[in-house]
Amino acid sequence: MDEKISVIIPTLNEFEYLPGTVRQLLGAAKHPDQLELIVIDSGSSDGTIGSVESLPVTVFEKPEFALKKFASLNYGIHEAKGSILIFLDADTLLPYHFDVYVLKTLKQRKTVGGAFEFAFDPLNFWLRLIMLVNRFRYRMDGIYFGDQAIFCSRKVAIEVGGFPENELMDAAFFCRRLRKKGKMRLVRKHAVTSSRRFTENGCIRVFWFDFTMWLRFHFFRKTTAQRETYWRFNLDP
Repeated sequence: MDEKISVIIPTLNEFEYLPGTVRQLLGAAKHPDQLELIVIDSGSSDGTIGSVESLPVTVFEKPEFALKKFASLNYGIHEAKGSILIFLDADTLLPYHFDVYVLKTLKQRKTVGGAFEFAFDPLNFWLRLIMLVNRFRYRMDGIYFGDQAIFCSRKVAIEVGGFPENELMDAAFFCRRLRKKGKMRLVRKHAVTSSRRFTENGCIRVFWFDFTMWLRFHFFRKTTAQRETYWRFNLDP
């Protein structure tokens, strides 16, 4: 593999998940020597930064980005040295040889980016149902969410202006921007994300909130005003 891949991980109090995610990335990559792992921490107070001190990770401390995930992601875009970018949540694990799948996908005709199949861990009845609904949704609209490890070239990410400011649905809006440049493809290998957001806040409650946000996005409505509600309930770091 002759192309460097930069994995951009925004964090806020991710001590419990970040070290395991970094180790899993290094173990799952076919060419770990071609990975650049970037953590943009927005003011953690739980030892998140210290938890990866011994690991091959570049950490940027940006407390001014607190509750502004888009700012962390955009900062990562401009700091990355890799020609390919993967945007990864700190509690999401990628499939074995994910780097090969990313490069293979981006070589397909008219393709500018993609994402991985969505999966929860752990699962219960409601989470399994939500997972299946979500899979149906993105197969229909071709729009992926942040917990699916969206990827694209750094060049295209800069060309489209990165992630929009102050939108709760920043990943979805980013996908919409990318689709103006070409096709977004699904890698049918699982990106496994923690189901903590649902189990800690109520599966049905969180799903309904997410669904109403998707409706706003689908009908080209902004999701700026909803950011306060989202963060108030601490639904996502």
